[in-house]
Amino acid sequence: MSKIFVLPVLLTFLVGFGSACSNPQVTSKSFTTKDATIVSHIGFISEITVKCTTGVLSSLYAELEDGSIIPVAVVAPETFQVSWIEESKSARSGQRLIRIFDEEGYTALRKAIRNNEPTGSVPEFFSVYVHHSGAYNGPWVKSEFIAVVLSILVSQFALTTKSKIVS
Repeated sequence: MSKIFVLPVLLTFLVGFGSACSNPQVTSKSFTTKDATIVSHIGFISEITVKCTTGVLSSLYAELEDGSIIPVAVVAPETFQVSWIEESKSARSGQRLIRIFDEEGYTALRKAIRNNEPTGSVPEFFSVYVHHSGAYNGPWVKSEFIAVVLSILVSQFALTTKSKIVS
């Protein structure tokens, strides 16, 4: 008798545990490299917290603006992270859209790519933005150049003054 009762409860638990996330509440924080004076690439990181009213998330995938698809890392329960790099010379400032897909959306996305269809027609699970305010690449005029120019000017002034005094 107890086996008859345990089996439906166990099946209900397994079906509920494997169900997809519904009504996700998403919050995100983003970080980017601010100083590009000694690095050649800008790092972009988006930390995403997803809370589901029912169900769980197993795997997430991100589509970046350049069309590349990368897996989303699981950092902690309900916390995920997307990260990538771009060359500092080509990294533009402003908002970056990241489209996030669950397993079903990722399958539809891969199917659209395989059939040469636009990926924008595939609905995402949710999307987040990463803001990059730009990176400091150093001063427009290097300090070494200013030092050389100043030393030439001081030398010229000293030689001119010496020649006036001597004559």
